[in-house]
Amino acid sequence: MSKLATFIGVFFGSLIVLLSMVDFEKGQLLSAFFNFQGLLVVLGGTFAATLINYPLSQMGCFFRGIGKVFASEPESENEAIEQIVYLSHIAQSKGVLALEKEIELISDSFLRFALSEMMVYRDKEHLATSLENHLNAMRLRHLNCQDVFNNMASYAPAFGMMGTVMGLIMMMTSQVGGDAGTYTPGQSDDMLNNLLQGMGLALVTTFYGVLFANFVFIPIAGKLKVLSDAEALKNEILMYGVLGLKNEQPPLLLRESLTAFVNEKNKERLELTLR
Repeated sequence: MSKLATFIGVFFGSLIVLLSMVDFEKGQLLSAFFNFQGLLVVLGGTFAATLINYPLSQMGCFFRGIGKVFASEPESENEAIEQIVYLSHIAQSKGVLALEKEIELISDSFLRFALSEMMVYRDKEHLATSLENHLNAMRLRHLNCQDVFNNMASYAPAFGMMGTVMGLIMMMTSQVGGDAGTYTPGQSDDMLNNLLQGMGLALVTTFYGVLFANFVFIPIAGKLKVLSDAEALKNEILMYGVLGLKNEQPPLLLRESLTAFVNEKNKERLELTLR
């Protein structure tokens, strides 16, 4: 449902913005909203400032983040609990060492890592430390990507204001062109065109800065946080589940301890699934 919500939001947001650009009396889209110079100032300046702020290797977060927003769903904690309960039944019937054969059959990368670490560490405290470090590294990596979009959201309006100042400078300098006290045919028309051009650049860059900040960068950062929180919760469930497997907890007891991570609605669904 997360992907569907993203597409619905993009559709309605784009529709509202486009309808706001239409002159309904003339039945046409106002060309004043489309200014290549203003777009270059805002987007070009935003990306340039981001490149200065971050190493080039981290800029891959921009493309991965956009792809994740449109292609990923929040991780399911119910599926994580079901996997742990299934592995617990295997460990109870065949022994913990039998789980080694299940590692390659598991699609979840964190669970594969956790089970591999469980086979390596005999001390459960060392195992817990290793899994927590892995989980914290994932959180930090996700936060860094979110910061990229949050900083871009702060840069875009600033470059929009810079474009506004540039447009005002163009307006002011257009008034002092030519020799004082002289008049040539068409000079007033040229001055008016320069005035309107500068005014258009001044206003449209602010529009671009606010639009990209609030319709693109901030929502992407927010959706990445939602996806990251869901993945972190799922990984925490898997981590405590693997620690329970290490302690050879019975499947029923392990399931009851892990359901504390989910809400009542998900608990009911989980009960129906595990019956």
